[in-house]
Amino acid sequence: MKSLIEFIRQFLSNQGLLVFLSSIISKLSMLFAAVIASNLISPEEYGRIALILSVFTICFPLLGMGSSQGLLRFGVLEKNKISKQQLSDYVFWKGFVNNIFISLIYIIVCIFYAWKYDGILLISIFIGIRLTGYYFFNHIQAYYRMMDDNRTYSIMNIFTNLAGVALVAVLTYFFEMIGYLISMAVMPWFCLFYFKKNPFPVSKPKIDFRKFWHYSIHASLTYFFSDLLFSMDYLLIGLMLNETSLALYKNAVMLPLSLSFLPLIFMQTDYPKIAKNYENKTYLKFYIINYYKIFIPIGILTLIVGFFIKDWIVPFIFGENYAGNGWVFFTILAALVGNMWMRNLYGNMSSAIGKAHWNTYTSVGALIIILLLGVLLIPSYGIMGAVIGMGAAFTFTGIIGMILFHNYLRNLKHE
Repeated sequence: MKSLIEFIRQFLSNQGLLVFLSSIISKLSMLFAAVIASNLISPEEYGRIALILSVFTICFPLLGMGSSQGLLRFGVLEKNKISKQQLSDYVFWKGFVNNIFISLIYIIVCIFYAWKYDGILLISIFIGIRLTGYYFFNHIQAYYRMMDDNRTYSIMNIFTNLAGVALVAVLTYFFEMIGYLISMAVMPWFCLFYFKKNPFPVSKPKIDFRKFWHYSIHASLTYFFSDLLFSMDYLLIGLMLNETSLALYKNAVMLPLSLSFLPLIFMQTDYPKIAKNYENKTYLKFYIINYYKIFIPIGILTLIVGFFIKDWIVPFIFGENYAGNGWVFFTILAALVGNMWMRNLYGNMSSAIGKAHWNTYTSVGALIIILLLGVLLIPSYGIMGAVIGMGAAFTFTGIIGMILFHNYLRNLKHE
């Protein structure tokens, strides 16, 4: 009990409650925006937007080729604010150049879908503006986390999301699909109010750039394959079924996916400390044990509540057009609870200790699983086939990640 109290105390001292609040507001803002869209936009139009948003989701973790992930990991290890700022300046401009390549990938994929669906090019333009805005957003987030300023990091998140969802509500109400697209494009750019200009002379940071970009690219690929796991089912449904099925699936899984932010709150808050203690066996074991003391009960409670509300919660929130997918909702909820217990924990801790390449390799294996099962099961079982594939992929990555991390722990000396 004493270790759990100390674990929670450290979380609170790192502005954990404010990070928690900002994460809730972020998730609720996206959920509220989706509810507005699903009620004011036709399922066919919403399905096409969801399709391009799935392309956005695939490209999102590749922004800057992992520059923001590298900034966070290596910036935490820098000893003073001047060296941190120099690293931030280098990463921003180098990452911005890298981002041009990512934008080209986004355009190519969107053109591919434009052959099948009408109106995709217009949607792609607005979502492309959103994609570029999130390069700035990610960099600014990493900057404040690197500086151990969780307070400003959280306030920026809150401001950006609340301003964005307010814009979604107003523009979608008056202009329907076009209003929704404009507001989604503008939303991330509110972060520029918090863009930090360099007060120090610009000079090249003194770090090992080979190690920096090796880590950054692997971290980027890890997030890419991870998000691809969440998007591959959308892509497969879009190709093998239709836009209505895609809209039904998106809203059935949206609520369970929204719960995945809970364990990430602790990782977002404590990442700098985990990174600094990457060779401290005692601290790493302390973190894992107390993480489970919190999230095993939360997971069990989530499953119990989810079972009883599975048949009415989706149509209650999104409307009767989205009824009849209770077991889809509960199955993905169960998969995400398992994800919370293994993949979220060990994947994020592996990244914090500098082993991002582990996550890359396990994610490739998971991607193969979800692709094969999706192709086999979606034609026969519809959207439930996609859910089964996702659950199997989560289980695979969680087990492998746990084995790799505990092997790393065994080879560390106690401090």
